[in-house]
Amino acid sequence: MPISFIEYDVKPLLSHVGIHRSHISQAPFLLQDAVTDPDEANRFMRMFYLFQGTQQEKFSLELQAKALSIRHFYKINLSNETEHVRVLAIVAPGDMLQNLPVDYLLEKQGVELNLLYLMPHEDLPTQFPEHDVTIFALGQSSANKHILSQLRQLILKWPKPFINHPKYIEYCARDQVYKLLKDIQGLKVAKQVLFKRSEIVWNDFPCTIRPMDSHAGESFERISDVQSLDKYLENQSSDQFYVGEYLDCKSEDGYYRKFRVALIGGEPYVAHLAISKNWVVSYISAEMNLDEEKRNEESNFMRNFDVVIADKFKHQFKEIFKKIPLEYMVLDCSISKGGELIVFEIDNSAWVHNTDSELLFPYKKIHMRLLIANFLKLISTKYESQN
Repeated sequence: MPISFIEYDVKPLLSHVGIHRSHISQAPFLLQDAVTDPDEANRFMRMFYLFQGTQQEKFSLELQAKALSIRHFYKINLSNETEHVRVLAIVAPGDMLQNLPVDYLLEKQGVELNLLYLMPHEDLPTQFPEHDVTIFALGQSSANKHILSQLRQLILKWPKPFINHPKYIEYCARDQVYKLLKDIQGLKVAKQVLFKRSEIVWNDFPCTIRPMDSHAGESFERISDVQSLDKYLENQSSDQFYVGEYLDCKSEDGYYRKFRVALIGGEPYVAHLAISKNWVVSYISAEMNLDEEKRNEESNFMRNFDVVIADKFKHQFKEIFKKIPLEYMVLDCSISKGGELIVFEIDNSAWVHNTDSELLFPYKKIHMRLLIANFLKLISTKYESQN
């Protein structure tokens, strides 16, 4: 399929990270500014950004659908004084968990960011906006399977340097991660099998189960026996589920710990450590902001990350990158009772950010700046490769 490039003269949108940084008192003004935007597509997309994360998921996605029925291309305002590299992020419809939130990684970094939405049931476009580097930012999901399949053919003729080959994004599926990484020495990955509802067969309990495309612990449960499995399925509407091995990583103090790592060009950079009494560990539910002792532990962990994690598991990280050669990906990890590195999931679209309160999390800035600097270095290296 031939590729040509076109320019769109559209007004930039305030980025999602820009909205995130705005004080709650600014919400009425942001909404008023959005609803009066003369560009109809921008109007709906701006309202989609505003209503994401406000418990109005269905309504926000309806707004996004209206925007995409008008135009698929959007410029993002990153508050740059100067712009040196034009980045085109290829994304797909869905909530903020469905695509890599690139704006959080490129805010005020001298980069022009544009988004091009590809639609699941449409052919790929033959014209693309002018840019210097492409990042394939759409996540792995059943909804994006057709798009990723099409991109695998189109990428053979792609004239610009790019980050994250569409073929390898598909490797982030939970069952694929297990198959690809299970033989790496010193690494533990839970066995995951994708079943249709009517075909689920599992006799090794406890196990875990979740709907195929769920994120952030949604409908993710630990199952103790066949009866519990049947009861779980009665309350779910999905037709396909990941059933998996339960890896117990509870520490002696009764807490579960999970840390997030960005793997950039195969090198690990720490993003956070979550500490929770709940085995389904997420940073938000761990309420790290409410517990100074937890934050002190996270600070020590991040400060010693290079020695305690990066150097100790250097071989494992290198092997993961060999098996899943995405230049940017996010790993959720823990340490097993036997001292092995556990990888719970790998995602090219997981959220990594530098927006936590400096008052509560003063130790995070140095680590997040390092992570973001190396992401920008990845883009710069791609850009320089064509000049």
